[in-house]
Amino acid sequence: MRAAREQRRTRALEEPLDVRLRSREPYPLLEVRNPIHRTVYRVMLPEYPSRSSALCTCTDFARRGLGTCKHLEAGARWLDEHPDATPTGPSGPRRIRPAALWRRVDAALAAERRRPGLDARRIRRPGALLFAANEN
Repeated sequence: MRAAREQRRTRALEEPLDVRLRSREPYPLLEVRNPIHRTVYRVMLPEYPSRSSALCTCTDFARRGLGTCKHLEAGARWLDEHPDATPTGPSGPRRIRPAALWRRVDAALAAERRRPGLDARRIRRPGALLFAANEN
């Protein structure tokens, strides 16, 4: 497992990933693009600088259960290197009420516990609520 995590860190350095900060509040939300593969993923770091509860919308993060991926590694590294960066985007993040959002996430997690399947896949729907809260 350690080797797999190191591989994600190495790939984050080797691939031409473009990182954009979308919001800092209530947590860092990043958009990580790969111009070669033409992919865009969202990375959320609710306890930054800790990566313990970080999420990425890519399939590698959901399927492998490593708690990391190259997008997450690239995003966290970018934040470390750009501590004063301001969010980019047309109008910035929409104001949300974190307490209400977390109640929705908790309810979605409780519903998912009753569904069969891998833990990594079961948290995707509740985790998507966090990403959707910062869109617009």
